[in-house]
Amino acid sequence: MMKKKVLALVVAAACVSSFAFATPQTQFEQGQWQIDLGAWNPKAEVDSSNWYGGSGDVSSDSKWNFQGGLSYAFTDKLALQYNYYGLKTEGNHETAGYKTDGDEHEVNLVYGLNKNFAVFAGWNRINNDLGVWSDTNNVAQIGLIAKAQLAKNFDIYAKGALGTKSTSMWEAGLGYSITPDLDISAGYRYLNTKLADKGDMPGLKDDANISYKGFIAGLSYRFGGGHKAAPVEEAPAPVYEAPAPAPVEAPHVYNDYYLDSIHFGFDEDQPLASEQGKLDNFVSVAKANPTEQFKLTGNTDSKGSDAYNTDLSKRRVDNVAQYAVNNGVPASQMILDYKSFHDPVASNDTDQGRADNRRVDIWEHK
Repeated sequence: MMKKKVLALVVAAACVSSFAFATPQTQFEQGQWQIDLGAWNPKAEVDSSNWYGGSGDVSSDSKWNFQGGLSYAFTDKLALQYNYYGLKTEGNHETAGYKTDGDEHEVNLVYGLNKNFAVFAGWNRINNDLGVWSDTNNVAQIGLIAKAQLAKNFDIYAKGALGTKSTSMWEAGLGYSITPDLDISAGYRYLNTKLADKGDMPGLKDDANISYKGFIAGLSYRFGGGHKAAPVEEAPAPVYEAPAPAPVEAPHVYNDYYLDSIHFGFDEDQPLASEQGKLDNFVSVAKANPTEQFKLTGNTDSKGSDAYNTDLSKRRVDNVAQYAVNNGVPASQMILDYKSFHDPVASNDTDQGRADNRRVDIWEHK
C-alpha cells in the first residue's frame, strides 16, 4: 500500500509542468507588446520501475489549465518573454486519487535569426506541489524555434529546448493568422524534467524524471510598435526605345512629258478639223493610263490684249478637256492651265509663227 501511495505521488508530480500558448514568434517589431492566452490538457507519466516494487509507466488524468504570457520587443530581433502555466491534474485509481496543484513561471530572451528561425535562452521555475510532497526545479534552458508558411495565413511551427535538471522539451503545431495582430494555434507538447534524486522520496531507488504530454491551444494578440509597411520596390522607369523612324519618302517631283499639240485658227476656240486625230490619240492614251494625269496648257498668238488672249486660251483648253470628258476621260485626270501669249514656240512676227503659237499643249504629268 505504501508503494502504491508513493507511486501515486510520483505520477501526480508528473502533472505539474505545462507549457502552451499561441504560435511562437520568430520576428518582432521594436516597441511591440504581445499577450498570450491559452490552455493545455496535459497528463503526466512516470516510470515506476525507479521505485522498489514498481514496473511500467503510470499516468494521471489530464485537466485543462490556464496559460498566460506577456512579451515585449526591445528591437526588431530581440524580445523578452514571460509565461505562466497552471500545473493542475486529476487523480485516478492509478495515483490513488492524488492530484497536483503547482505552477510554472518562465522568462526567456528570444532572438530572431530570420523569418523562419529564432533562438531563446532563459530560466524556468517548475513548482511541483503534490500536497504531501513539494519541490521546485529552477531550470536554465536554451532552445530553438522554427516556423514556416504552409499556405496563406497558415503556419507550421516547432519548438525545442534543453535545460538543467535533465530537462528537455519539444512542441509542434499549426497556427492561423486571423489578422496581422491576432493568431490562434493548436498543437501537441512534450516535456521531461527531473522529479527527484535517489533517496529524496521514499522507496526511490534511482533518480527519477517525469514527462508531460498533451494537446494545447491558444491565441496571441499584438499591439504597439507600429506596423512597418512592406518595402515598396520602385518599378524601374520604363525604357522606351524610340521607334525606328519611318522611311521618309522623298516628295515626288512631277515632270511634264510632251505628248502633242492641238492647233486652232485665228481667234478660234475650237480645234482645227485637221487636229481630230490628235484629239482621239490623247483620249486613247489617257484612258490607257487611268492613274496618270495630263496637263493641258492653252496658248495664243500675240494679236490682241493680254486679257482677251487669257480668256481665249482658257476657252481653247476647256473645249479640249470637254472633248476628252465626252469620250470617257475623267475630268480629275486633267490639269488645266492658261498662258495667253506668254509662252510662244515661234515668232509672232510671221503668219506661220503665229499659227504655231495658237495651240493647246498636252503633257503627261508624272
